[in-house]
Amino acid sequence: MLDRYRRAEALHISRHDSLVHRATVIPNWEGDSFWYRVSTPDGPECFRVFPETGERRRIEDPGGEQAAPPEITGVQTSPGGRYTVAVRDDNLVVNDEFFTTDGEPGHDYGLPSDQGKPPIVARQAGMSAPPLVEWAPDGRRFVTLRVDQRHVPTLTMTQSCPPDESPRPLVHTLHYEMPGDPLPTFQQMILDAETGARVDIAIEPLPFTHDSPLGLKRVWWEDDDTLWMLYGTRGYKAARLYRIDARTGAAEVVLEETNDTIMKSSPTIVEFPLVRARGDEVLWFSDRSGWGHLWLYANGELKNAVTEGEWLVRDLVHVDWDAREVFFVSGGHGSNPYYRRLCRAGLDGTGVTVLTPEDADHQIAASPDGRWFVDTYATPAQPPVTVLRDATGGIVTELERADLTALEKAGWRAPEPFTVKAADGGTDIHGLLHLPADFDPSKSYPILDSVYNGPQITRQLRTTLRGFPIDPFLLDPAGGAPSFAQLGLAVVVIDGRGTPYRSKAFHDASYGDPAVTVGLEDHVAAIRQLAAERPYLDLSRVGIAGHSGGGTATVQAVLRHPDLFTVGVASAGDYDHSGYYAIWGETFQGPPPQDYTAGSPLPLAGELKAKLLLLFGEMDDNCHPAMSLRVANALIGADKDFEMLMVPNATHGYGPAEAHVLRRQWDFLTRHLIGQEPPADYRIDPTFGAAK
Repeated sequence: MLDRYRRAEALHISRHDSLVHRATVIPNWEGDSFWYRVSTPDGPECFRVFPETGERRRIEDPGGEQAAPPEITGVQTSPGGRYTVAVRDDNLVVNDEFFTTDGEPGHDYGLPSDQGKPPIVARQAGMSAPPLVEWAPDGRRFVTLRVDQRHVPTLTMTQSCPPDESPRPLVHTLHYEMPGDPLPTFQQMILDAETGARVDIAIEPLPFTHDSPLGLKRVWWEDDDTLWMLYGTRGYKAARLYRIDARTGAAEVVLEETNDTIMKSSPTIVEFPLVRARGDEVLWFSDRSGWGHLWLYANGELKNAVTEGEWLVRDLVHVDWDAREVFFVSGGHGSNPYYRRLCRAGLDGTGVTVLTPEDADHQIAASPDGRWFVDTYATPAQPPVTVLRDATGGIVTELERADLTALEKAGWRAPEPFTVKAADGGTDIHGLLHLPADFDPSKSYPILDSVYNGPQITRQLRTTLRGFPIDPFLLDPAGGAPSFAQLGLAVVVIDGRGTPYRSKAFHDASYGDPAVTVGLEDHVAAIRQLAAERPYLDLSRVGIAGHSGGGTATVQAVLRHPDLFTVGVASAGDYDHSGYYAIWGETFQGPPPQDYTAGSPLPLAGELKAKLLLLFGEMDDNCHPAMSLRVANALIGADKDFEMLMVPNATHGYGPAEAHVLRRQWDFLTRHLIGQEPPADYRIDPTFGAAK
């Protein structure tokens, strides 16, 4: 096993930059050209590209010294750099002068509710939350907010190992709204950084439903005098669009739509909204037709559907109001429903043109004027290729081809995509199968389900989440499946019913089912089908492992399907949604009143037959430790054997303890799923190679 551990460590996601080269291109536009930086085995290289001619020229790195991000400094800077905004003593400070003076704890300016703030230990280490502001085009005025959470119940956390190494534990209290609780509220105002003038927006205090609209790009300026805000009501049953006069603060509801389940303004509630507005026209996203599509409104009245069909709009790339067309990314125009394609449509609904012919997943970045598109496309079997396209989809020039030489040398092998039937026997579900470098089809391999059961994200497709590209075709940053495979496991990654990026019906399968039992049934069905087709998959040795929602799915799986799953590693789960953030249960079960204990695994504790490892952080103020300890308490009450590791000072990720936690997972799977003893005294480099 020693060599297997070494190979697993070599393919940890932290090694991405040293193993994967020329795979990611992020364009920085400057006038009629752009530059980008790309990794190579010999270090970064920079190129400037001139789209009109297709010229690509090697240049010196123009990036210069990178300024510390707002998440470190706690400061937001205006366009042009004339003004800085920070929060001090619960008040707003502009260019080091107090702009407000009546802020107080729990009723402060500029910051989100406690739910959206950095973890306690991050703040202890010096991280400051930047204020939530959106600057007007004039670079002088900005919209911000004041939060009131004084009425919200609190959560108490004990820090056993304080940073000052005191033997006396610290006690921390934060506002933590659970389903049915009173929610924090916010009010918004517009401040003039030059004059100090303040305009309060004439909208009653609104409850937080998933952070603040300001933190989710749901507030934007059309011009210096017009502001828009998109708001999701409690339980996300409705989306409401306000138009605000920035001179007076007057606000009107221009458009509102309700849904019997979740009124999404993008394919998932964690993405930026696919809504745009100009003047009296609104480009609106809705899945009312059964698929996520675009609709055009004028003066609050529907004019026409812009897109339609059994596929969905995944992202808005560029809206040209004058030319009356929109460029967007679709999902479903290919052999795999999750592959994205660049498309164009007329705002009058005259039709959709697919602009990228390659049957692959396309990650698109547009020029500010919408004339040019940087497209990085890939499949599990085809490494990323980056090209520059014009507005017709034609390739102007090829920019990069990924170099995976070092990755393959480290033992990585491309995952195998598969399609099987869901537990209903008719619905197609998709996934990836990761096998070890020394895979031999004549041998038998234990199966590990690397799980995240939704319902707000997926596991086996490339996506861009809040500006960050995620590529599970390579090193799988969400679950590390290629690394686990090197232990000698066949690792499956599956997105069953109840997860997003398919039809409304496919996603709604998890609504009102907080345990997402239908999705777990699909995992069971998929694993059995794969084993029937592949004799090297050993159905007598099936494990499951996941973090956060994946931890929850793991506990649910071993309790609800003990005939299949014999080993589980559950990390930092939100096991009983009645004790988790209100946003979760209220969105996926409905606003109160509801029975938010429904689907809890606690009453099933007596069904445990599998070997189970529970992992969590003592300072996790997301899936707080009481959630894991309640599972432990139920298992103890049922007199069941299990293992547990609580990590001091760890938040929802394990930080400096990550290497130890990962090694404990490997050891557990090696003993109980593979059936061997772990290598003695093996230690994963706690810096994951960063110290070399």
